[in-house]
Amino acid sequence: MTRSQIVFSPEQLQKLQSCLVWLGRHAAVHCGVLIDLSGQDIVHWSTQEDLDIASISSLAAADLLATMEIARMFGMGRACNLIIQEHEQRIIMITRIGEGFLLLIAATRDVPLGWARVAVKQISTAMLAIIGKAAATQPPQNQNLSDNFEAAFAAQLEKIW
Repeated sequence: MTRSQIVFSPEQLQKLQSCLVWLGRHAAVHCGVLIDLSGQDIVHWSTQEDLDIASISSLAAADLLATMEIARMFGMGRACNLIIQEHEQRIIMITRIGEGFLLLIAATRDVPLGWARVAVKQISTAMLAIIGKAAATQPPQNQNLSDNFEAAFAAQLEKIW
């Protein structure tokens, strides 16, 4: 599947950032990261200054994709929508947003899991609406570049043989 990179406007990024801040205020979330499936963070918010967001983003995307592949191997399809990790002090939730994004949050253990899931669901819906606008306005792929490359490649092969 070939897709061009979605480009977000500063206004869209600010709205996505506001969603993460809302989670911090209303669901005792200490960290939230919106990530694309390649592992690139789009926006993040955290109360902890020293986090390696790039590594967290890559690992979260890999975790979700690995979980989806395990499910596929068991014949359950690739429809994993939520991963929950329970640790001593925090819970980590990774949820899909649309087809190409995921949201990672880290919340305190004293937050009821059901409340965290409801809050993540609400924010995911809001983020999907913002992301959907960006996906609808993404620049079209340059088909001429692809055609020119194929023609040039074929010509070079002819020269070699």
